[in-house]
Amino acid sequence: MTDQPATPHLHHVRKVFKKTHDPIWQMQLGVLTIIGLQLITNNIFLPFHKIWVAGVEIALLLALVVVTAEGYKKVSASRRNIAIMLIALIAAINIFSLILLMNALFASSDELTGRSLLLNGLAIYITNVFMFALWYWEIDGNGPDHRSTHQTKRDFLFPQMIHAQYARPQWLPGFADYLYLSTTNVTNFASADTIPLSHRAKALMMAQSLTAAITVVLVVARAINILQ
Repeated sequence: MTDQPATPHLHHVRKVFKKTHDPIWQMQLGVLTIIGLQLITNNIFLPFHKIWVAGVEIALLLALVVVTAEGYKKVSASRRNIAIMLIALIAAINIFSLILLMNALFASSDELTGRSLLLNGLAIYITNVFMFALWYWEIDGNGPDHRSTHQTKRDFLFPQMIHAQYARPQWLPGFADYLYLSTTNVTNFASADTIPLSHRAKALMMAQSLTAAITVVLVVARAINILQ
């Protein structure tokens, strides 16, 4: 008789301390934003026609939605493989876009106006922000499902991990946290409040900063030269 009233309370505690991520739709919206940016990018700055690029990415995103229909309740090898394939594809396309943009800048084509260079350069720059946010989201602690179900070694140290009084119990970073990290890294060329811990996290942040710097310096300089 004395043990029965405690059962609901213990069940409530287990629910409170269950690790939960932010809604999955935030990551999905990030991918859709990248696809939208690619669709407004000029085809000469893409390795393939934008419709084909968007179609393959949407197919992978739908596959990712199917394998994560129940959230991150368990570690899923298929989820991780599809996520890495999708992010790697986005990264490869953005690298090609940057190379093609640099080639256009050095070729001094008369067909490209300063406005066109600025718009396409901005699209590649913003894609860079969302793309690296996806990389950070996937590599940290070997992915969101590992972070939810295992005490795993982390790649980033967020302030909520140090100052637990400012976070809900068993706090976990969501895609919005990685997007903020990615945004501050390309604007400040350093994260505002999050510390990279692993070598792969530091390598990714260095690569992102260098890519952003190249895009901004070359595109802006060339566009101003054309506009003058």
